[in-house]
Amino acid sequence: MTRAKREAPDSRRILPTPAMTCLRQLEMIDLIASLGGPYRPPVLLAEISARMPRKRVSKATVSSAQGFLRQGGLVESHGGAISLTAAGLRLAQLRGEDSGRARLFLCDLWKSTWPTTSAQQLLQQKPLSRTALAEQLRGPYAVERGLVLVDWLDYALIVHQDEEGLVHLPQAEPAGQPSPATTGLPLMRAEEISALPDDKFHAVMQAYGILLTSLRGSPTAA
Repeated sequence: MTRAKREAPDSRRILPTPAMTCLRQLEMIDLIASLGGPYRPPVLLAEISARMPRKRVSKATVSSAQGFLRQGGLVESHGGAISLTAAGLRLAQLRGEDSGRARLFLCDLWKSTWPTTSAQQLLQQKPLSRTALAEQLRGPYAVERGLVLVDWLDYALIVHQDEEGLVHLPQAEPAGQPSPATTGLPLMRAEEISALPDDKFHAVMQAYGILLTSLRGSPTAA
């Protein structure tokens, strides 16, 4: 009985399927939004399978993606169908408008979830390789699922993988350089921000996140 209680939290931790990359799962969310529209009705797994962009995926693969996306607050399961939550629809809408804002939205949505808090704890002392972090996060699952989870965390700006392959917590600016949050953010178009190198992109997105958070908490911001 004691052992069951200790293992209960891990039993609720669902990792993404290794059968679809993070990008393909995002494309699936986009497709469900396109098929369902603003009222978010359930879309049949068979229809999602048949209409996936670029390359069709099996119904079983589509079904296997549900658990992690449901745990992440993006979809709801309806037997042989999937619908988006309000957050899932908003993510899809933002992806069509501005990929940077979509990633910031997901970062905020997942800020208190177990993948975020676990990754933050693991990377607090030093960066890890993508595989090493995946090994730490995977629990009883195959490492391939941990690797897809790391890719999701990178997409959500929760972690950042640098050119040397090390994954670390994003920093607003390298040590010794002024933060964009304090020196003023550059005025840039969405496509200019998206074209930045990964390290600069993460820095700018984090700075915008800090700014938006401060504005939400300011009594004069209306």
